Amino acid sequence: MPASEARTGPLTLLTPQQLRIARSVAQGATNREVARQLSITIRTVEYHLRNIFTQLGVRSRVALARVLEPELLLPAPANGFADVSATSGVSPLT
Repeated sequence: MPASEARTGPLTLLTPQQLRIARSVAQGATNREVARQLSITIRTVEYHLRNIFTQLGVRSRVALARVLEPELLLPAPANGFADVSATSGVSPLT
């Protein structure tokens, strides 16, 4: 069964891009790290994060992590960006 069909509950409200952002943030990535991972601007991450918070009815990154906790225990889909550790070796832009 595809990962998109396996999702249930409030996560079905999110677009695939929002879900990628939410997963990364829930795992502790900063907005800058998420932007770098997805090759988008920080402002775009902020925009999506505001919408994610509204759609899921959360007010903080911690609350977002709690909502996503059951899903984060499952393996990430092949096209997802759930592994934030991959960015740890990336040097900052100078």
